[in-house]
Amino acid sequence: MKKTNRRYLGIAALIAVSITSICGCSGNSASSSSSSGSDTTGSVESSAENAEEITLRFSWWGGDARHQATQEVIELYESQNPGVTIVGEYMGLDGYKEKLMTQLAGNTAPDIMQVDVPWIADLNQQFHSFADINQYSQIDQSGFDPSFVEGYGMYDGILVGLPSGVNCVTMLLNTDVMEKFGIDAETVWNWDNLLEEGQKVNQQDPASYFLCIDQYSMVTRIVQPYLKQTTGNQLVNEDYTMGFTREDLVDLFSYIRQLFDLNVVEPAAQSFMFKSKYQENPLWMNQQACASLEWVASMQAVKEHFKDHADVTLPPIAPDNKNTGLVVRPAHLICINSNSAHPEEAAKFLDFFFNDEEAIEILKDNRSVPPTEKALEICNEKGLLDPLTVKAVELGEENQGMVENAISGNMQLQNIMIDTIEQLGFGEINPEEAADYMIGQFEIKLEELKASS
Repeated sequence: MKKTNRRYLGIAALIAVSITSICGCSGNSASSSSSSGSDTTGSVESSAENAEEITLRFSWWGGDARHQATQEVIELYESQNPGVTIVGEYMGLDGYKEKLMTQLAGNTAPDIMQVDVPWIADLNQQFHSFADINQYSQIDQSGFDPSFVEGYGMYDGILVGLPSGVNCVTMLLNTDVMEKFGIDAETVWNWDNLLEEGQKVNQQDPASYFLCIDQYSMVTRIVQPYLKQTTGNQLVNEDYTMGFTREDLVDLFSYIRQLFDLNVVEPAAQSFMFKSKYQENPLWMNQQACASLEWVASMQAVKEHFKDHADVTLPPIAPDNKNTGLVVRPAHLICINSNSAHPEEAAKFLDFFFNDEEAIEILKDNRSVPPTEKALEICNEKGLLDPLTVKAVELGEENQGMVENAISGNMQLQNIMIDTIEQLGFGEINPEEAADYMIGQFEIKLEELKASS
């Protein structure tokens, strides 16, 4: 995968002109429901008697607001393109990747797929199922930042997808809860004061905690940035060697053990029940937590129940960091299935999805800050961007660290880290044992990945 350190251009300049006039747009709570759809073929004829009638399938995950907006754009496209039906296949994030992998393996994947950036290398290597977007002139890419598109969407010379939005991790604050426990919402967070300030919440109310987090979020939003800040390295180097030492891991896992021991975070027995869906944790729903660490693209749904007293700030960054560890990347990539029977129609829909003015107004920032200059201008002019989404992305751009390489985002390695965190959180192993376990598992998996590269 080709990567670049060039920052995504144009967001701050375009938005700052009239940011005081921007009004927030509402998201809805996350949902695990799914729209109707078939798992028969990547694309099927909707009528055997009329070959001009085409059915495409489009899969994505998200909250209700994203689901509703995407369905509305689909219906708008269908109304302007008689004979074309697009079946939306919608679900929450939990289980989405596993379902997609099963579909890709069985050649039943949708024609159009929303895919998370870290998955691309794995999926492309295993299934080779992504069409080259550059082969379809139907899609006008002129509004995208070329370096952003190529840096995250180009694999082995093929543009496998287009960015749906601009994404980064932010610390999402419930300011009412912060005030209740005397925590300053203007705090600049680092790893030390997260412990010092965070423990005050549970000390005042044993049913409340500063940070609501699950094991998946702990890996992607604490483990990985902490190591980057400590070492200044990628998690895994390009030669498939580890970018950290045993001592680095012992330090990291000792810190995470403190998060549990000082009750900054809820015990694993409760919080780890909500893997990849901490927003469904009663701690979060009942507003008994001050903050979470969240991707901006998912923030709308997560903050819906306290949107009138929400704020964002930077996640913890060590003052003496060797790299901020803050990644700014696409919210997702929108890809075309290389096995689609109607790739040209899929490309035509993507052009509509990204470039049609009415579609832009409907989608707004449901996949974070829009990825094209045209969409930014339209949303800014019409006040369609949530100010907190804008603020979070701007903070991310101003403080972003190294661009993550493809191997560091490998999902099998991520699963090893999740397994390690679960054992540590449940008290089954101590920090030293956790370090040894993770290194041992990484060595085995990296050898396999290198051999198959």
